[in-house]
Amino acid sequence: MQSSEQKTSHPPASHDAKAEQIVAAAREVFLELGYAATSMDQVAQQARVSKTTLYTRFPSKEELYTAVISAECERRGLRFSPEMFDRMPLRDVLVQVGRRFTDLLWSDAAIRVHQAVVGEATRMPVAAQLYFQAGPEQGIANFVALFTRLAERGVIVTDDPAFVARQFLAAMQGGAYCQLVLGLCPAPTEEERHAFVDKAVDLFLRGLTA
Repeated sequence: MQSSEQKTSHPPASHDAKAEQIVAAAREVFLELGYAATSMDQVAQQARVSKTTLYTRFPSKEELYTAVISAECERRGLRFSPEMFDRMPLRDVLVQVGRRFTDLLWSDAAIRVHQAVVGEATRMPVAAQLYFQAGPEQGIANFVALFTRLAERGVIVTDDPAFVARQFLAAMQGGAYCQLVLGLCPAPTEEERHAFVDKAVDLFLRGLTA
């Protein structure tokens, strides 16, 4: 039986099911073939849409690739507003955003995309540029905005919140991440990921509040 929330929920006015269908299909093709080897024809076939439908929503492969990366970040909760954490204790804020970040960064899809981008970077620099702009650059900007707000509210003490944000993200890339990228270890469980984030946050907090 559906809950009352489920019964009354409606997609937003900007909801475009066909675009979401295309992005989901493109995600699979890009993961399998990488940026360079993927064609718009293959995406249209995978999505089971006409090329007219595809190009109407995504006029170029570059825009489609950017949309795929951005959608994955959105799905993992990394397109957040700093104000949404105003009522939370600092540790809870850092644990929550840290878990979101590692859940994405350590995921199989993100590892495969990172490997493909690094492999293609020399001969296909546009792929690396698009990946960085849609993923890491936007993610860094969100975290900088969060730490800036924390500093403005007096929750943390720093004259360089952008530096603090980048150091926090660097801390979240420790643990098993290097081995994962190199294919040298199995993916950590959710419990293991969260335990790592908890320890990293506690260590980080000792520096922020000293």
